[in-house]
Amino acid sequence: MLSRVADSLYWMSRYLERAEHTARVLDVNLHARLDQKPDTSGRRWARVTRSLSLPGTMVESEPLAVVERLAFDRAEPNSVVSCIVSARQNAREVREQISTEMWEQLNRLYLHVLRAQRGGSTDGQTYEFFQVIKQGSHLFQGITSSTLSREEGWYLIELGRYIERVTGIVNLLDAHFLDYRESSDPDSSADQYLEWVGLLKSCTALEAYWRVHTANILPERGAAFLILDPDFPHSVRFGIDRMRGSLEALAAEIPGLRRSDVHRRVGKLLSSVSYDSIEEIVARDMNAFLGGIRAGCEQVHDAVYRTCISYPIDHALTA
Repeated sequence: MLSRVADSLYWMSRYLERAEHTARVLDVNLHARLDQKPDTSGRRWARVTRSLSLPGTMVESEPLAVVERLAFDRAEPNSVVSCIVSARQNAREVREQISTEMWEQLNRLYLHVLRAQRGGSTDGQTYEFFQVIKQGSHLFQGITSSTLSREEGWYLIELGRYIERVTGIVNLLDAHFLDYRESSDPDSSADQYLEWVGLLKSCTALEAYWRVHTANILPERGAAFLILDPDFPHSVRFGIDRMRGSLEALAAEIPGLRRSDVHRRVGKLLSSVSYDSIEEIVARDMNAFLGGIRAGCEQVHDAVYRTCISYPIDHALTA
């Protein structure tokens, strides 16, 4: 597969996953305004921006400003609109590599975000916008699963999706635990419960958690579920396992990938979430552990990029 094609399929998938994740987090936190105290609002929204923005960008704590910037602002590279536009542009570059149904669905999503951007951001319009983004992204994933052959393109799409998903979940957990550690108050158990409900909802995990642990949400149980559960599609461990499966399938087709150290890197990530207990992780330092997962995902991305996308021409000629 040409490096240009691999690059576009990989980033198409990452941008769509990022748009859906951002829309879900913003939607959950907008609804949480109904239950939260006014004095906790600023801290919550500063945490949201830390978890969703690029490193070094301004941390915003005004809800409407956060939503405007991270949902509709084309100048913000992580905004929902920017991600959908970038995903559609990448799909356009590889139109011959994806199915007609995939292209049509992505175009519908693209046209919707352009209309929404022109139409403003009242509460009702924002709610509808987030629903369309989430449903449209899920529909695209289902169409892709149903219409694309299990070849290199499929596994690059899967790899991009799960690298992005794991990174997003780790960023959410990292921001949440940092805030939890700095502002822990034994008299605010009700507020902490609502914060954990919001975190689980932001990972589509609330009902799945309840089925395992009932409605009693404890910090260590919640963290264990989102990091270590092997069966939940939005857990860190599940995502890393899917990354490994995609890399193994790609290595069968790409000799350079077999010779790279990417399998060692993803294997180290998987072992860290397969054999450590949540008590051991908390005792060592939760934020340091999450930072290690994030750095590991970046290393996997770099290794794949060097091998499959930005490799020197002499490597391609000798492969």
